Amino acid sequence: MIRVFIFALVILINFILQATLFPHIAIMSVTPDTAMVFIVSYAILRGEIEGAIFGFASGLVQDVLGGVVIGFFALLGFLTGYLCGKPFRDFFKDNFFLPFLIVIAAAFVYQFAIYVATVMFSHADFWFYFRTVIFPKTIYTASMSVPVYVFVHLVNGRLERFEGLRNEA
Repeated sequence: MIRVFIFALVILINFILQATLFPHIAIMSVTPDTAMVFIVSYAILRGEIEGAIFGFASGLVQDVLGGVVIGFFALLGFLTGYLCGKPFRDFFKDNFFLPFLIVIAAAFVYQFAIYVATVMFSHADFWFYFRTVIFPKTIYTASMSVPVYVFVHLVNGRLERFEGLRNEA
């Protein structure tokens, strides 16, 4: 139960920071998508089921706070959490390079899905959108992957130790 509370708080604080602080650190009018990095990091550490639930919750908050259609970001978060958690159940969790690579791939696919679902129907030029949004946002998001992964890894480790101590008592 404490895990649910802590990570719900992390989701909420992340979206507060994305709405208030991150616009001030935008590069070329692009801000990092730390919610996606949190989803990938959590999925890698906890597996596909918990990653999918975390992704769904994070996407739902994003939908409620500013999405065009309720459920779009929840579905993207769910799929991202599930797919990123599936193959990495047994890898070395202290490896920070693999999450970096996964975030690059996931951020690219995530931004491309947003393009397909929203921008493409407005007849926007793909290469222009790629140069101005997809590529810069992928790079900026990937640059945040190691610090966010270290944070999630630290919090997850402490929660696992706390849960282990609680189960022994």
